[in-house]
Amino acid sequence: MADGFKVLIAGGSLVGLGLALALEQAGIDYELFEKGAFAPQLGASIGLHPQSLRILDQLGVEFDLQEGVVVPLQCRCHFDENGYCMDEEWVLRHIQRILGRPILMLERCEALRVLHGHIANRAKLHEHNAVLTYEETADGGVMVTTVDGSTHQGDILIGADGVHSLVRQLMAEQISRRDPARGAEINHAFTSEYKCVFAVSRNDPNQPFLPDATIHSLYCDGHSAAVATGVPGLVFWFFFVKTPLTRWPHCPRFTDADADALIEEYASVAPGPGYTIQDLWTTRVKSSLVPLEEGIVPQWSHGRVLLVGDAVHKVTINAGLGGNLAFEGIAHLANALVALLKDSPSPSNEQITAMFGRFEQAHRPRATTVLNMSGQITRYEAQDTWFLRFASRYISPWVSDRWKARLYADFSDAAPYLDFLPLKKKGSVQGTVKGS
Repeated sequence: MADGFKVLIAGGSLVGLGLALALEQAGIDYELFEKGAFAPQLGASIGLHPQSLRILDQLGVEFDLQEGVVVPLQCRCHFDENGYCMDEEWVLRHIQRILGRPILMLERCEALRVLHGHIANRAKLHEHNAVLTYEETADGGVMVTTVDGSTHQGDILIGADGVHSLVRQLMAEQISRRDPARGAEINHAFTSEYKCVFAVSRNDPNQPFLPDATIHSLYCDGHSAAVATGVPGLVFWFFFVKTPLTRWPHCPRFTDADADALIEEYASVAPGPGYTIQDLWTTRVKSSLVPLEEGIVPQWSHGRVLLVGDAVHKVTINAGLGGNLAFEGIAHLANALVALLKDSPSPSNEQITAMFGRFEQAHRPRATTVLNMSGQITRYEAQDTWFLRFASRYISPWVSDRWKARLYADFSDAAPYLDFLPLKKKGSVQGTVKGS
């Protein structure tokens, strides 16, 4: 599309690889730099919602992702601290019927493997070679220096390097030279009030913790849990505990010993009938204990540098919307960049700045909505106030599954997709839907 224009991407996780795929489809040159290996056996799971699957379908990835996920999530059971099932709902199945796409849960490393496998030109991907520094050049570009000491020239730099983003820190330093207060705001944008154990455990088919295609959600004062079966033989689970409020960069970092101690303290908690947190922990395949950061960075770009994904907005994970918001950001950014290069193959600094502004104008409202929605659901499940406790036990169970599904379907349908690629239509999923 634009000969000579190149995008430099820092970070090769879901958002970095997803953006690389979108740029390939648009015919835009890029180089991607990742500090570790692609598709490492790290992290636990990723939930992909219909709005993300729509984008991944445009990129030719959806089929391969679903090929290893034979049990789209269907049923969700909500339990109180005494093991009483407050509500058994089939909202997820209704969402699938309305939108023609399911909600999937799979291993994060598998999602990364599929995205990586669809990159046409692997020479553009540089693993174990993170971006260390950047500087804008006199000829209107940006140059990065990477771990191996090499330098790389491009037209824009995209910081897709996660919540601990080095690009964000470097950008804040640049801004602080003229506006120290603004730089401090960028560095302190995230807070944390909950910690979470992410884990994957074995789910013995002869004696499963819960049936396939099911979610168990536990509501307790100050803590909560979610357990899901999206892949045969595995169970994905999350255990949330409220903590004192901290602000970045002072949000806590946890060790394996911290995780062991937390599980010992809550070992007898039962997310669903017939099993406990200790049972899940004993059969774990992988796990980690992390703080749940929340927030949106006040300034998303500076010069020819732009932040995307968790580097610029971080939400709690109870609603499963953080990764999906990142894919929406890919769509917003790719759409804005394609439109710019169509009109101006060699855009000026002013045009780049304006394009970054259009991206933020399109994406920030969605990020704000997801931040607020996710934070409210986290506190709802942890029974943070008397009203949230009352609503979870005496209001929500009486709300129609179809009405809940329609609300979410409207939210999902409003998400962006790639304007420059064909939008594939999905028909309604056939079959009887249980529940009301």
